[in-house]
Amino acid sequence: MSLPQPFEPMALFMVDKPFDDPNCIAQIKWDGVRMLAYLDATGLRLFNRRKNERTEQYPELQDLKGQVKARSLILDGEIVALGQGSKPTFTNILKRDLATRTDKIRLLTRQIPIYFMVFDLLYADDRWLVEEPLTTRQERLFDMIQPSEQVRLVENHASAVHLYQVMQEQGMEGIVIKEKMGRYHIGARHRTWIKVKNFRTLFAVVGGVTLRGGQVNALLLGVYQEGRLIYIGKAGSGLNHEMIVALTSFVRQLPKQAQPFAHRPKLPSATAYDEIVFFPPQLVVEVQFMEWTNDMTLRAPTIQGFCERDPKTCELHG
Repeated sequence: MSLPQPFEPMALFMVDKPFDDPNCIAQIKWDGVRMLAYLDATGLRLFNRRKNERTEQYPELQDLKGQVKARSLILDGEIVALGQGSKPTFTNILKRDLATRTDKIRLLTRQIPIYFMVFDLLYADDRWLVEEPLTTRQERLFDMIQPSEQVRLVENHASAVHLYQVMQEQGMEGIVIKEKMGRYHIGARHRTWIKVKNFRTLFAVVGGVTLRGGQVNALLLGVYQEGRLIYIGKAGSGLNHEMIVALTSFVRQLPKQAQPFAHRPKLPSATAYDEIVFFPPQLVVEVQFMEWTNDMTLRAPTIQGFCERDPKTCELHG
């Protein structure tokens, strides 16, 4: 019997604060790329949340078939890569995930080790498990998979509040709270899985602005990577009236400038702005954001304020 066709994994609701509930467990939310692993007699295939295949990008995970006590299975998990301080870094995993040339994949496999953090078993030995409670799926998972250096099983924690505090102290992404009796909802967002994010901050260079009605309404942000200014998204949230007035006055005094980014920013159709003005990297802002997206831009960025800082120190690490 062949494996089911690729499908979208279950999505998570987000709340502002963690909570403890005896009917729930808590897990670390790893800062990586979500991945479903499909394994049968023909081998292992990997698909991301958008159902795009990523098997070639992670050749070392082919060893998984030697760790499994099942004819076929589908695993849900997160592939992560470590950066400075042995913490997961999304920039490193993106380098692995977006590589397409065989020689580049081989090089990055040596340079950037990855780990498959498995947290659910959805299908085993030609049978769906998604209608089973989480506790039952986990029991089967722990019985069927022999962990290794490359493939690890995500641990459960009784207190979500305590785990979240630890994640904040360590600068990690956040936690997930899951109902013990919850079933797995394929391709849906359901409250049986709840995430609590630890918002992050960084310093970014302002490489331009968008204007609407003659007023600045968003900043075009970038950080340096290997000497090049990489566009990481635009942000308007957090700009107050005083900032908008000062920025508008500033950009109106500038002559027309070439865009400073390594690649011209991909902006949505001009419905939210009337004009774009670029200028040399000289202004720096502190930005709070939720997470990195798959195209390496900031999700939900909010401007915290401008700061006196050398733009060249605004670097993308990892």
